[in-house]
Amino acid sequence: MITVKNVSKIYRVAQKEEGLKNAFKGLFRRRYKEIEAVADVSFEILDSEIVGLIGLNGAGKTTILKMLSGLIKPSSGTSVVNGFDPWKKENDFLRTISFLMGNKSQLSWDIPAVDSFRLEAALYDIANDTFEKTLANLSSLLHVTELLTTPVRKLSLGERMKMEFILTLLHRPKIVLLDEPTLGLDIISQKNIRNFLRDYRDREHAIIIITSHNMNDIDDICDRVITLNKGSILYDGAVGALKRKYDNYSIVKLIFDNSTILENLTVALKDLPFEMKNQ
Repeated sequence: MITVKNVSKIYRVAQKEEGLKNAFKGLFRRRYKEIEAVADVSFEILDSEIVGLIGLNGAGKTTILKMLSGLIKPSSGTSVVNGFDPWKKENDFLRTISFLMGNKSQLSWDIPAVDSFRLEAALYDIANDTFEKTLANLSSLLHVTELLTTPVRKLSLGERMKMEFILTLLHRPKIVLLDEPTLGLDIISQKNIRNFLRDYRDREHAIIIITSHNMNDIDDICDRVITLNKGSILYDGAVGALKRKYDNYSIVKLIFDNSTILENLTVALKDLPFEMKNQ
């Protein structure tokens, strides 16, 4: 179970002015700006839930995942993940969690993926028979068994991402944090990953939190969605309820080269349930 109460995160960012002279001045007198990435956020996630975090770039999605994983400390508030304070990074906590970022690789590019998997097994003290069984199961589910001995640099993006998933889930974590996991994947690979995540949740009763700008990821696998804007929660509830809330809205863009036509149309539609914006 994950419990987040009134969590905020403020970054202190140095401001740099253009030019060599200003860069030199900045060595002695530096100006800072505070940016509130997450603002007083609270939520709970139960076992076996798959929750999607959605929002524009800079909404605070990745910052929340980093705080839940213990990579960064909240400026205020508390978070409890599976009974642990993430920031303390206790070994028992680290064994229950995994964090996969779609734009960062954890695999060594010059060796086969299976060698990285064996190193991971050694780090987590996974018994050899358990390792072999888990690896066979995960690689079969992702259809990459024949690629385990291929150097990572010779794999396609989709194949490499599947190997990243195996590395992330090899120690069978109960908390899985995924930041844009289908980034750059083709439609078939995306579908395979979604099916795989649902199967993993069902088998391990794991909590999965996923951020994605691909709404198919959210719609296909998430039980619940949290919508963020400028660090605050706008919506927290079922995916279906969110879709029903907005499925009656349509945007129609009309381009006119005659202002008189636009004025006449605006008058004609003034009593209908339309909202017209002149851009």
